[in-house]
Amino acid sequence: DPFAGLIIVMALTEAPALDTREAIIMGAFACFRTYGLRKTTIVDIARKAEVSRSTVYEYFPDKAAIVEACAEAASQRFYRNMAKVVNRGEDLEDKLVRACVFVTQARRVVQGEKYFDEEEVNLLLTRDSAALLKECADFIAPYLAAGRVTGEVRKDLDIPQASEWVARILFSLFNTPSPTIDMSDDEAVAAFARSFLLRGLAGERPARGRRSAAG
Repeated sequence: DPFAGLIIVMALTEAPALDTREAIIMGAFACFRTYGLRKTTIVDIARKAEVSRSTVYEYFPDKAAIVEACAEAASQRFYRNMAKVVNRGEDLEDKLVRACVFVTQARRVVQGEKYFDEEEVNLLLTRDSAALLKECADFIAPYLAAGRVTGEVRKDLDIPQASEWVARILFSLFNTPSPTIDMSDDEAVAAFARSFLLRGLAGERPARGRRSAAG
């Protein structure tokens, strides 16, 4: 099969480049953990990745580009790990609750369930907030779409808007301390999410009386 042969050749020729780029990203992560984001230099990253400085510049024009690549890698890892946790849920409510607990765990960087190094969490926050929100909403959307099919949410649910609403809740849990909930207590976070989250998505919306512009 000529097409299969072409795929194999492309994989063989592109693998070294991918390996080198990945080595630079992993080297950058290691340096950020050791020296911090601001103090890390291109020389530090090259040394850690075991490549020359000129090789680093072949893949990334400057340190900002490396930081962006690391942020993208951290984001991908975030959603891979969250998917593993969410997919263990028995139904939509359980899946959404698991997502809420996961984001609070990620922010705490808890010992024993340490999905990320703290620098990786910080790198997530360097990315554009609108892009982060869209990524999170895109992650949530298939779960809500499936819930609409199974009847777990109302049939007229606007999936893009509902996904953004859930994503905004997850962002708030990720970023904002609570005056009423112990955010270090996974069961408390789960109970909080379970009490309110699905109610905004399921069942018939109550009829609202019309109000005059003056009222």
